[in-house]
Amino acid sequence: MGTPPTTSIAKQVVFSAASAGLRPDPLLTVSQWADQYRVLSTLTSAEPGQWRTSRTPYLREIMDCLSPSSSYERVVFIKGSQLGGTECGNNWIGYIIHQAPGPVMMVQPSLDMAKKNSKHRIDALIEDSPALSKLLRPPGRLHAGADFVGRLGSLGRA
Repeated sequence: MGTPPTTSIAKQVVFSAASAGLRPDPLLTVSQWADQYRVLSTLTSAEPGQWRTSRTPYLREIMDCLSPSSSYERVVFIKGSQLGGTECGNNWIGYIIHQAPGPVMMVQPSLDMAKKNSKHRIDALIEDSPALSKLLRPPGRLHAGADFVGRLGSLGRA
């Protein structure tokens, strides 16, 4: 008598999960990831749609230094306002969520600013980039009024 179908399916699931866990991080840089997967929100961007690093070429080196393939361990970005620094950081967060899941901490000057950034920027990053929205539960599925700050420690795969 052969293996019951449920056992066969279970073996396939375990093998698939183990194979995915052993797969090395992709060789994309953060800027390449952003060009391929990042979608700018109509709510937060003057130029919504697909991210183009060519639009802000001065951010390419900074984003690439944040990539796992970079030899840099510390990146310092001193800039003026409205030059794309927040979006550069959001691209890095998106890359981590999608390509190299692991802990990340974003520090803001106050809890209020962290919540506003979460609600207006990070949620838009996740919702408008299909590669991210298919991985993370929408805030409403966790609890009413959840934001990225409130989801720390409970970011579960969908």
